[in-house]
Amino acid sequence: MPDKKQRLFRLIESYLNDYQKESVEQVYGKGTKIKIHTISESVTQNSLLIEAVIVLGETISEEVMDRKLADVLIQDALVYFFPDQHIKTYVRWDV
Repeated sequence: MPDKKQRLFRLIESYLNDYQKESVEQVYGKGTKIKIHTISESVTQNSLLIEAVIVLGETISEEVMDRKLADVLIQDALVYFFPDQHIKTYVRWDV
């Protein structure tokens, strides 16, 4: 059985890849998925660092490697889970 952190990852990924699928595929190409790799909480600041991996689908080019949409979608999703914390994102790419 997945722990709480893994369930949270799956909820966020479901929002990104199912609910926002059209936006993700429009910017990054058909078949693209965004996966949450880690969530780290800052000890000294009221912030979270989210590491996300964009797994590119059919379109693999430098033109689609813009992290802005992923940042916005992750921030929009996490405001409901962590309303009082500042969200920082780190995005990396995979194929």
